[in-house]
Amino acid sequence: MKRALSLYLPTWPVDLARRRCRSRDRRKGTASILIVATSGNRQWIAGRCARSAQAGVQSGMTLAHARALLPGDDPVRVMPHVPQQDLQALHGLAQWAGRYSPVVAPEPPDGLLMDITGGDRLFGGERGLLARMTRDLARLGLTARLATAPTFGGAWAVARFGEASPAIIDDDAMRAALMPLPPAALRIDPQVQDALAEIGIDRIEHVMALPRETLPSRFGPDLLLRIDQALGHAVEAIEPLRPDEPPAVARRFDGPVKRLEAVMRAVQDLVAQLSDRLRSRERGLLRMNVRLDRSDLSPLVLGIRLSRPGRDAKHLMALARPALESAHLGYGVEGVRVSAPRIERMPHAQVESWADRPTDPGDEDTALGPMFDVLVNRLGPDAVLTCRSRQSHVPERTFQHRSVMEQQRERDEPEDLTPSDRPSLLLRRPEPIQVRTVTPQGAPAHLCWRGRESEVRASMGPERIAGEWWRGAAPSRDYFRVQDRWDRWLWVYRRLEDDRWFVHGQWA
Repeated sequence: MKRALSLYLPTWPVDLARRRCRSRDRRKGTASILIVATSGNRQWIAGRCARSAQAGVQSGMTLAHARALLPGDDPVRVMPHVPQQDLQALHGLAQWAGRYSPVVAPEPPDGLLMDITGGDRLFGGERGLLARMTRDLARLGLTARLATAPTFGGAWAVARFGEASPAIIDDDAMRAALMPLPPAALRIDPQVQDALAEIGIDRIEHVMALPRETLPSRFGPDLLLRIDQALGHAVEAIEPLRPDEPPAVARRFDGPVKRLEAVMRAVQDLVAQLSDRLRSRERGLLRMNVRLDRSDLSPLVLGIRLSRPGRDAKHLMALARPALESAHLGYGVEGVRVSAPRIERMPHAQVESWADRPTDPGDEDTALGPMFDVLVNRLGPDAVLTCRSRQSHVPERTFQHRSVMEQQRERDEPEDLTPSDRPSLLLRRPEPIQVRTVTPQGAPAHLCWRGRESEVRASMGPERIAGEWWRGAAPSRDYFRVQDRWDRWLWVYRRLEDDRWFVHGQWA
């Protein structure tokens, strides 16, 4: 049997506004949110957060009235209502929801419809799927109501007007689940809802009690169709959101081309065309594929990877040229196709000519990106690493190495480092040493490291660093900064669990 899922976002505009506020200023993430629509000279509330709703703010009231109801000392963020922007974000959410089902359709202005027939097995059943979606949506900061049913109309009705969320409606329970819901759950026009309210019908079971043959003449044919769709007596299909085809350009030759120079020139022209298409779409590519259709062999696909989104034709051709020079053309190439299977948005860059302008944090990545691309395509992605800071007091876990190709869609904020003096050279593994102290728990007075003994001329400490207990057994350490007879400043520590001493670093 067919299974449908409805995702309802009751506070969609407010959730989007709160996400924008958090990205701009995290301190204002807890402010009251008012979504304001403007009609002529009138400003009225089109959406409000839970805090504003508790204060008595209702949709449709004027902005001045809403401000009067809110406490004067509470911060308030007034955001304009932009339906087109919300619709664009809803399409983006539909693409994100493709991880749960390949058939996802936006349901403007605040919902999604999904066909999950057979796909729920990947998540341990419908309960597992709903639990996974609820958890992932909460991480995105979105308030959602979920329901599954044998029909799209039934799932839509329960998600918006049902009591429980998430809800799972079995095939034989669909009719009973619809009975206590209001007529608006049938997705009928407001005029039909008003006509039903005039005769005292406020539940679907009252509509079902009316003679079926009289419904089209009294309330129009749409009411009967919506009832049949919700109960599964009429077929209902959704228009799924189809992913955009990756930009690609191609050229066919009149016959097999054996000369590498001709193939190279064709690829160069196609790369320039692809760059123009990406520029018109304000996109940059992270991966480019060059496919050579050989006359006597299978097609040869040459993959080019970039560490940062880019669309510079000269740089792309410089990366593709070494791969083309080593390609086996066989008895000739009949066609060439250049595509960008992975693209990302490239923000506009303001061109400035002031000599004393402040340095843009992105200038360094822009300058190093082409160099990284050349190294990665020659040596491989695992051979070019970058160092990244992490929030940890344990010295060896303060930084981690990862490939320069592992880029985030949004630039990560730098992690805060420990505001303490750290050695310029940190040993890969702490080396054991022999230490003599004046007092049992005191600073080192004499040490022996790498077979060389030395008295300690000066020392500072201790600095206790506790282990990260959530990672397992991790003993605490007492670190000392000591100076030996050769004027070297060493970073040594005593492991508290067994009183063993180690050298962990050295100041250059």
